Amino acid sequence: MIQHLTDRVSVVFTEDGFTSGNCILVEDDVRLMIDSGCGRELDSVRPEAVELLLCSHHHVDHIGGNDRFVNARILAHPLEAAAMQVAEKLIATDRWQELMDEENFFCVPEVNGAPNRLYLPWRVDGPLAEGQVVDCGATRIGVIHTSGHTAGHCSFHLLDDDIVFIADICLSKVGPWYGGRDSSIDAFIASIDRIIDMKPATIVTGHLGSVLTENIPGVLGEYRGRILNRESRILAYVRDHPSTINELAQRHFIYPAHPSLFVLYWEKSMLHNHLDRLIALGEVARYDDGRYGPARVLGA
Repeated sequence: MIQHLTDRVSVVFTEDGFTSGNCILVEDDVRLMIDSGCGRELDSVRPEAVELLLCSHHHVDHIGGNDRFVNARILAHPLEAAAMQVAEKLIATDRWQELMDEENFFCVPEVNGAPNRLYLPWRVDGPLAEGQVVDCGATRIGVIHTSGHTAGHCSFHLLDDDIVFIADICLSKVGPWYGGRDSSIDAFIASIDRIIDMKPATIVTGHLGSVLTENIPGVLGEYRGRILNRESRILAYVRDHPSTINELAQRHFIYPAHPSLFVLYWEKSMLHNHLDRLIALGEVARYDDGRYGPARVLGA
């Protein structure tokens, strides 16, 4: 579904679930897209006629349609351009071998006898950077480096309309996600605070099924609060029950259910990042037997 926000700016809402994401289409002197992962809806925007494609970050649900932008210059933050070339990073599983016993069945060189697209090069023609302004004519787009979800994650401020596309500051019920090796809980919180401080008129995200125009600070604040609420529950539990990551994953601090191996992995990977943060804060220690517990009993 395409929703027109102005006579030049539209949201392309995906209808293909969590493996795809919403995109922004600008039809101005320069025809531009932000992200390409909208699945079946990509047919309706004529990707071959797009001149400039901006990538918010490297996850495949946001860049999955990039190959169809054959006439566009593709721009991405340098950290994201590098991550695009790593299959495990594309599907957000770069700690899989460390945390899981089962094989990552998506990360195989061939699928049905053909090369797995995840392992082929992803084209990037130029960089995106904090403060950069992309001029499409009547539409100017400011680049905001909002790291945390990934190291080079970018949001985009359509300056003349005060619309901000915040990509995977997703505001969905299952977010926030910060399970990569290059994810940062502290940076994620700072990025959310930055968007709050901007006081934009309109927010569009990569996975929320509607445009947000009301109570934006409250919605972002509640979303930010989920991160520290998760961490508070983890800390309270390990203080009384030193546990391994596998044991903690069964407590469902992140997700109420694990319907697939990927959700279980993401539970573990985000637990890992919370525990690393708590260790840095001096609240938690990792014991010799692999359990995490209160730092005050380190070595006990």
